[in-house]
Amino acid sequence: MELLLELIVEFVAEGLFWGIDEGLESKKVPMPLRILLALILVAFVLGIGAFIIFAGMSTDSVALRILLGVVFVVFFGGLTWKLCKVFRKRRQ
Repeated sequence: MELLLELIVEFVAEGLFWGIDEGLESKKVPMPLRILLALILVAFVLGIGAFIIFAGMSTDSVALRILLGVVFVVFFGGLTWKLCKVFRKRRQ
């Protein structure tokens, strides 16, 4: 039962992120909706980042804290790069 629940959550999350990604890059989507999609994406990334920080704080391993910090920085850097790429392309 847990495997089925995990597969359903993974399928929904993957579809949601794919839809947001396609909506951000599509020229047919109006700018206010693209901004809303970007805000939703930022909220998801910050939620996952908060989870990573909380998991890092709850462990006693310094190496794991550093690893989780690096994962958070890379994850947030990727989000920033994606949003800059999308909105820079839209201006031109």
